[in-house]
Amino acid sequence: MKIKTICALIAASLAATPASAQEWSDEQSEVWAWIVSAWDEHSDPGTWAEVLDEDGYGMNGSYPVPTSQAEMARGAAKFGAEGKVLHHRLDPLAVTVSGDTAVVYYYAGITEENFKGERENNTEKCADVLIKREGDWRFLGWHCITLDGD
Repeated sequence: MKIKTICALIAASLAATPASAQEWSDEQSEVWAWIVSAWDEHSDPGTWAEVLDEDGYGMNGSYPVPTSQAEMARGAAKFGAEGKVLHHRLDPLAVTVSGDTAVVYYYAGITEENFKGERENNTEKCADVLIKREGDWRFLGWHCITLDGD
């Protein structure tokens, strides 16, 4: 009897848990693939300004003011990368696309080596707005905040 009860509880908990695999449209899949590609190509070398639209701004929890593409590029040229990203994992929460605009919510788990050579683990909650210009997606705005660290 206990085995049947345990099996029923497991089945009920699985049914109540949202599936990790999401059913997306082709447009949503395209946008998410672009986000993953942007992180793969730009998370380490300090080149995020290359994928930020000239009218766009990026913002994170360490500085309270949004940063323009020009300011971001100037800072990266002057200070370079602050550390080295060793690994990142992206977990999508929601992707919506309306014409040439997309909004993406996701978590980013990041393991990096800081400028002191120390390893850090952080989880960021991100909200990105993308715009399609001449057939290519670009960030129009992003806001990522660090939730925790070690």
